[in-house]
Amino acid sequence: MDSLSNGTRSDTRQPVASSLPADSQVCPRCKGAGYTRKDAPYGHPDFGKIEKCVCKLAAEREKRKQVLLCFSQLAPLAEKTFASFNRLVPGTQEAYAAAWEYAHRPDGWLLLIGTNGCGKTHLAAAVANMLLEQDRAVLFTTVPDLLDYLRAAYAPTSAVPYDSLYISMREVDVLVLDDLGAQQTTPWAEEKLFQLINHRYVCRSPTIITTNHIRLYSINERIRSRLLDAGLVRSVTFDKGVSDYRPKNIRKTSER
Repeated sequence: MDSLSNGTRSDTRQPVASSLPADSQVCPRCKGAGYTRKDAPYGHPDFGKIEKCVCKLAAEREKRKQVLLCFSQLAPLAEKTFASFNRLVPGTQEAYAAAWEYAHRPDGWLLLIGTNGCGKTHLAAAVANMLLEQDRAVLFTTVPDLLDYLRAAYAPTSAVPYDSLYISMREVDVLVLDDLGAQQTTPWAEEKLFQLINHRYVCRSPTIITTNHIRLYSINERIRSRLLDAGLVRSVTFDKGVSDYRPKNIRKTSER
């Protein structure tokens, strides 16, 4: 019988044999093997079966995050936070509130629609940066760049195989697709983008998308149909009166 301690069943998972040397830093559960045998009684279908240890799952997750960071554009957008967003600009309050809520509860999809320079990319990046701080695997990319990465992954010299990169994009915790509709509309691009978006649509995976009215109604009809699904997507449109803030930016110069 299984030993009991404090009225609870003890963890009887057995580590798979490992040739690794003894090390004080190795996982105490699997002893560095990376796998354990499932804790199931004799006669159970899972008896004797091997499963990945929590340490191996954590290592794989971290590796996946690093791969995504290599292709993410969040590094130059590090200053795009909620604190640095001017929410006093008329016509941006609803979008700010929706993004703030999504950052604290990333459920379903968030679609930000607005003219150039209204702040939709800033808010999308602010959500992504906050989720990164919460140790969520996040990929932020413009749609044209995403397709360029996939094309480059076909090359035999690519550091990341196409299948690995595509799966990482498809399975990432939170995907941010900036500037949807700005990509070149080739049959290959439309199909790959549809496959990615459709997978996340079916799985209801947290996804943020930015676009404008013109591009929204010029994209692939299958993609547009999914973006207009009110059961999954929260759509927020910036007021048309919001002006482009970029010409008003003050150039920052370092002190000499």
